[in-house]
Amino acid sequence: MKISFLMMLLLVVSVGNAATTDTLGNPRFDDFYTVKEQVVKSHDTTNSINPVDMAHSMWSDVESFYEISAKIYSLVEFDYHKEKYGDVTEPYNRQKHFGGWLNDHRDDNCYNTRAKVLIRDSSVPVSFRSNGCTVSSGKWADPYGARDYTSAADIQIDHFVPLKNAYISGAYKWNREKRCLYGNFLGNDFHLLAVYGKENSSKSDKTPEGYMPPNRAYQCQYLAQWLKIKLIWSLGLTPPEKDTVVELVRDNHCDLNQFAFSAQELAQQRRFIADNMNLCQ
Repeated sequence: MKISFLMMLLLVVSVGNAATTDTLGNPRFDDFYTVKEQVVKSHDTTNSINPVDMAHSMWSDVESFYEISAKIYSLVEFDYHKEKYGDVTEPYNRQKHFGGWLNDHRDDNCYNTRAKVLIRDSSVPVSFRSNGCTVSSGKWADPYGARDYTSAADIQIDHFVPLKNAYISGAYKWNREKRCLYGNFLGNDFHLLAVYGKENSSKSDKTPEGYMPPNRAYQCQYLAQWLKIKLIWSLGLTPPEKDTVVELVRDNHCDLNQFAFSAQELAQQRRFIADNMNLCQ
C-alpha cells in the first residue's frame, strides 16, 4: 500500500513539471517563449559572459527608442507567454500544410527550390541531368558533419527549423500561402541548407534539445541561426527548448556577438516575406 502511494505521488509530481503529449503526437506545454523583440543599444561584448545575464550587462544603459543609433536584438532574451504551446487542431501533414518544392512562376528557368539551393551552396559550377533542370553534381561542404560531397544524390535540403517544429510552434495559425513560402524560403542563406542526407535524417524534426551537429565548430552558428529563424517568423520555443539553447550557448563559450541581430536585418527579412507572399498562388 505504501509503495503504491509513493508511486502515485511520484507520478503526480512528474506530470506537473513535464510536457504532455496529446493524441496528435505533439508535445504540449501550458506556456512558451519567443525571442524578445526589444530594440537595444549596440555594445561591445566578449564570449565570457553568461548568456542568462548577458542582456543586463550589455544593454543596461538603453536610452529612449529615438536616441538609439545602432538598433539590435539580443537573440538570447525572451518574452514569456502564458499560453498553450502545440495545441493544434489537426496533426501535422507536410504535404497538406506546407506543400513541396516549387518552381517560382515569376522567373524564367526550370529550377525548383531544391535546385536553387544546390546551385547556391555549391562551391563549383553544378552539372545537370539531361533535362537541364535537375542538379546531378557539384561540391557541397556539409556544415553539420564538416565533410565535402560531390553527388547531389548525397545531399538533402534541410529546413533549418524543421517544418513540423514550425507548424506546432506557430505556423498552424498561418494560411496555406505563408506556410508554403516558409517551406520554399530563399530570403537568406540559412533558412534552407544543403546538407548530407544521412545527417539530415538524424536531425529529423528535432530542436537543439535532441540534435546538435557533430561539427563542434558550427554549433554556435547553428544556435544563432535557430534563434534568428524563430525571431523572423515569430515562432515559439518550449521552456525546455529555450533553456537548452541558453545552456548550449554558455557551454560552448559562444561569442555573444553572434547572437545580435540588427533591427534592419529583421525588417529586411520580413519585407522579403511580405513581398513574396504570392509565391505559392
